[in-house]
Amino acid sequence: MLESKIRNYINYLGDYEYMAEVVTSPSAVDTLINSLQSNNSEIIGDTCLFIRDFVLSCSRNDTCKQSWDSELESAIIPVLEHLLSVNNHFIRTTVVYTLGKICSYSSIPVMLDTFYQLRDGDPILLPRLVRELFWLGVENPWEILESMVISGQYITRWAVVEILEGFNYDSRDEEEDFLILQKFYTQLRLDAYSLVRSPADYQYQILDLQRRSYRENLSKSDYRKQRKGLKKLEPSLSFDIMENRFSHYMYEHNLSTYTIEELQKFIERYLADVS
Repeated sequence: MLESKIRNYINYLGDYEYMAEVVTSPSAVDTLINSLQSNNSEIIGDTCLFIRDFVLSCSRNDTCKQSWDSELESAIIPVLEHLLSVNNHFIRTTVVYTLGKICSYSSIPVMLDTFYQLRDGDPILLPRLVRELFWLGVENPWEILESMVISGQYITRWAVVEILEGFNYDSRDEEEDFLILQKFYTQLRLDAYSLVRSPADYQYQILDLQRRSYRENLSKSDYRKQRKGLKKLEPSLSFDIMENRFSHYMYEHNLSTYTIEELQKFIERYLADVS
């Protein structure tokens, strides 16, 4: 059964011949679509894994490339895009990663709409979604972060810090970007919530040190010493840690979605337990 072969691909990772055999089957399109429409997060996850590796293999395997270009891409991409609107956090996360990984540039408008729809409703999805939008080359990317910084939901603002952490300063060519990041950090360092304020200050100090290191040509030992000195500013709870713990909580309780109130209560309980 072709569905079983797709799900069993995890045991044949990187096997071009295995993938080519699946996608050249007469029922390949229907089987992939049916798997994606199964409403089962595990089946969808396995199918997305196959799709990601299959598309990435197209540069090395002509059979796979021909199958993708001739019929699979036009059939699969709309189904993946539709899954961004399902009421299942884990499915949305898997699909966002898949669309980014396979460089589905045509999906940017749908992904951007998803961002604005879920900005304050599914904040733990935002770092993944925004990074994929940046990776795909969305126009006016800083406007996305600006909309998060001014959000009335503190967890959304906290997510900005997690996203900004991925930016480094390593050349004069990035001075303009530094000034934009500095503007965001200036706002976030004054946030009413310490969960936002503390990591924003910590990450800004690291970014500023990177900038000074480049400009002042600091020695490696001086840089390491100053970087070590900043550790005292590092918060005990990061957005990434919170996201991992809450995702684990959702798995444990067989939850596929959540409300912002549930997430807020989870964070409050966690902080109370560790205080």
